[in-house]
Amino acid sequence: MLATLAMMFVIQGAKLIPVDGQSVSSGMVLSNGNVAPGKFAAGFLIIDRGMVGPIPRPVVIVLAAFTWFCLGRTKWGRMMYAIGSNPEASRLAGVRVGFYWGLAYVMCGAFASIGGLVLASRIGQGDVNAGSSSLLEAVAVALVGTSVLGIGKPNAWGTLLGAVLIGIVLTGLTINGFAYHFQDTARGIVLIVAPIFSFTLSTKKSRYVHATL
Repeated sequence: MLATLAMMFVIQGAKLIPVDGQSVSSGMVLSNGNVAPGKFAAGFLIIDRGMVGPIPRPVVIVLAAFTWFCLGRTKWGRMMYAIGSNPEASRLAGVRVGFYWGLAYVMCGAFASIGGLVLASRIGQGDVNAGSSSLLEAVAVALVGTSVLGIGKPNAWGTLLGAVLIGIVLTGLTINGFAYHFQDTARGIVLIVAPIFSFTLSTKKSRYVHATL
């Protein structure tokens, strides 16, 4: 966790250097006096704005289906679950823990880069600070997903549902005229409620199992 946070701060600072902390859009004048060339093509903008029938943002649906299949229907996914539950037991069972840890980080990096493309397609410019507020949302989404469809177990469809629920909450606040800072309060409440909800359901499930036995 410490290494991950340290690398995040390193990259957040390094990404500001080439653009002098500015957001880059077509036609803007840079600090060196040059005009930023290029533009976002229509084919790129459709990544976030495109639809398949009534379903918007098909990229997100495809990634969720791919993740669900990899984690739930392949031996690599089951090994990742095993490592996440008990890495030492997995190592003693012959699982290459280091390899699967590295593979998980590579997949996370690839998904993050795709998320960056989707975000850039949405806002239509190179904003170096566009995803800065997404860290808390990502944590909240994962916690909600773990609580809803897989008690104590991360899963793709639960995470997608968590993203939809949080998106509805934040969009609802905006539609009803709440100021932007109320969204941080809503995220915090979700972070508090999700673990409580997960713990309550897991406790009830455990009591039910013991009562049945």
